[in-house]
Amino acid sequence: MLAGLLGMGPLVASAAMAADGAALYAGKCAMCHGPAGAGRPGTFPALAGRVGAIASSPEGKAYLAAVLVNGLHGPILVEGQSYKGFMPSFKALSDDDIAAVLSYAATLGGGSSSGISAQEVASVRSVPMDAAAVQAKRTALQASHVIP
Repeated sequence: MLAGLLGMGPLVASAAMAADGAALYAGKCAMCHGPAGAGRPGTFPALAGRVGAIASSPEGKAYLAAVLVNGLHGPILVEGQSYKGFMPSFKALSDDDIAAVLSYAATLGGGSSSGISAQEVASVRSVPMDAAAVQAKRTALQASHVIP
C-alpha cells in the first residue's frame, strides 16, 4: 500500500512479475503455445522440451532472447513440421521479465537449463535485429544443430 501511495506501484509489480516466469508465460505465451508448451500443430510450434535444449548453449540462449526481443516472422521448420507465422516482439518487456519467461519455458516438458540471465537478454537487445536477421540466425543454428 505504501508503494502505491508513493507512486512506486509499477516498479514493485514489475519486480514481482520478473520473479514469476510462470505467470508471464501464462499471460504472454500460453495463448499460442499452450499452457504446457505443447504448441498447436501447423499453427504454433511446441516449446516444451525444445527451449531447454536450445538454451543449453550460449548461442541458443542468444537466439531465444533475440526471438523475444525482435519477434520472428516467416516460415520455420520444427521437428519436420512447417510453420509460417508471426511471433510478435516482446521488446516492451524488461530484460528481467524476458529472462524469467525464457527460463520458465526452458523447464516445460521436463527440460532443464541453467536459465537465461537479464544480462544475456540486455546483450542481445543492444544489437537490434530485423526479421531477416533473426531468420538467418535460426537457419545457421539449425545447420550447426544448436536448434534441434
